[in-house]
Amino acid sequence: MSYDPSTALLPDPEAPPAPPDEPVKVRPAVRLLDPYRKGKGETSVRYLLDSRLFRLLRTPGREKMLENFRASLVRHGLVPEGGNLPRLEMTPMGFLAGLGIDPPAFDPFPLPPSVLKGGEHSMAAAVLVKLAGEKFRGAPEIKPEQLEKRIEELKQKSDPAARELIDISTATLLSNSSFTERIYNQLSLDYLYKYPFPEVLREEMFEFLCASLVAAGETVAGLSKMRSVKLIWDRAYEQLLRGNPGARGEIQALDREMRLWNRKDFLEWEMVHHAVLGQGAIKDRIDPVTAFSLAAPEKLKARAIAYKTALRSFLDQIGHDDLLKMRPQFDAWKPGLLVPCEEDGTFEAPVSTGDLPIYLGRAAAQEDRK
Repeated sequence: MSYDPSTALLPDPEAPPAPPDEPVKVRPAVRLLDPYRKGKGETSVRYLLDSRLFRLLRTPGREKMLENFRASLVRHGLVPEGGNLPRLEMTPMGFLAGLGIDPPAFDPFPLPPSVLKGGEHSMAAAVLVKLAGEKFRGAPEIKPEQLEKRIEELKQKSDPAARELIDISTATLLSNSSFTERIYNQLSLDYLYKYPFPEVLREEMFEFLCASLVAAGETVAGLSKMRSVKLIWDRAYEQLLRGNPGARGEIQALDREMRLWNRKDFLEWEMVHHAVLGQGAIKDRIDPVTAFSLAAPEKLKARAIAYKTALRSFLDQIGHDDLLKMRPQFDAWKPGLLVPCEEDGTFEAPVSTGDLPIYLGRAAAQEDRK
């Protein structure tokens, strides 16, 4: 099995390019802050709830599931005995899915001829985001008043214990006056990530959109970033197989996890994205995430390994000077935990994403073996 033995996600941006007869140095992995203890100088842990799990926990007749979930939170020290639920959150895209709201879909807008040439990818992106933003802001099903109405409907149909969950998971979002604007922006940018670009713009746009992976903040949804990660994986797959001849079966198993076809698939992977890199907070700070998911432990491990492997494949293509410039973004990343929940609401040991290995592509693996 060929993977970085220190579980490092990043090549060392401060190391000069290694001569052919010397090994490539890697930066040690950033270790997870203990989510159950907050010491001096440590950032706050964010608790993300998968939208599927949220829908089950709030469903009438599933009160026992919510009771078991709360008991597991107590058992793992996330809340005191008899205390309130922790500050569970959903991402903006998860929020819509949790409320049972499907974003409106629009056919591809035609691009003006002036941007259908090399070097005009950023202008093409600006045009599409503007057009999509206008459409989304005019969609009645995602107007602020409609979102608030939907929340009240859910609370009226729910058990009192589930109402607390709904309040905690939605109140923080709706109390922020810019939250609906974040929804519009993320939907508009996701439209850009899905757009079928003509060949003349495709490669430039791929590189342009991949840049969001190393950007701080949450302007781009994790769902959208996963679209880039999927493409990176597809491009790196053959190199990964050649670089890991003794782990062909493992790489193929990861590839099966990376077969994402629709919005629901990409949305599920938002939990993995944030549990590996963290979630943006104030002033470009990134907090580690403990993400609760309905996926099984082995599936979550495989997804996190595939995600980290794809991201490392992308970083291995970045030049030394650019890596140096990006060091602040790398330092901001915070690996966290994935919590595999059962459908009865219980959960056991979480998966630490910072401790999981990564596979190296052929070129990187050859350097690693020197």
